[in-house]
Amino acid sequence: MATVWDIPGVIAAACLAMAPPCAYAQSAPNNAATGQTLAQQLCSRCHVVVPSGQRGWTDAPAFDAIANRQGATAAKLSAVIQKPHLHMLNTGLPQDQADAIAAYIISLRKG
Repeated sequence: MATVWDIPGVIAAACLAMAPPCAYAQSAPNNAATGQTLAQQLCSRCHVVVPSGQRGWTDAPAFDAIANRQGATAAKLSAVIQKPHLHMLNTGLPQDQADAIAAYIISLRKG
């Protein structure tokens, strides 16, 4: 039988047993699917985010055109995404979000 002094330990052990394992220790992976969702939320005001064959309402390049530029890499795109650029409203994105959007853009590369 547990004594009064054992009850907090028992409660703590029960809480730890019910907690999801290491859910707080890992963040969402940076991938193209996450990047597409972020891009549709943050970039679609100016850029054509999903290839459609249509032009956007601004002169901002479509993401598939950016992906196919010579020398485009995920690292370079992530750096550009994090810096303010012409009329960009969403400046200062966290590294993981910029990396995810860059991964999505690169995923649009042809061939």
